[in-house]
Amino acid sequence: MLQPLRRFATIKISTSKVLILGGISRLSKDSDAVYCFDAEEGGQYSMEILDKIDRAGAVDYPVILDSIGSLHLFVENATGTSPPFRTVYSFLEYS
Repeated sequence: MLQPLRRFATIKISTSKVLILGGISRLSKDSDAVYCFDAEEGGQYSMEILDKIDRAGAVDYPVILDSIGSLHLFVENATGTSPPFRTVYSFLEYS
């Protein structure tokens, strides 16, 4: 990882790929980055930065995958004092 994250979400999109979405980085800075972790055969792996999500921050709720391949994320809003902000991320070009 390029930066340490906490309170992020993950979802497996293929037999070897996992998306790491959002989170809070060191010093409580929001992260809008999406990383793709690819565990290849032979113990090799790679980490790639993909497109950003619309809203940065902690993803404290389960990720919902719909029938057309979009991920629905619920990002913490107003430091958890308001209902979460909903954003959609599509990963089909990376799977």
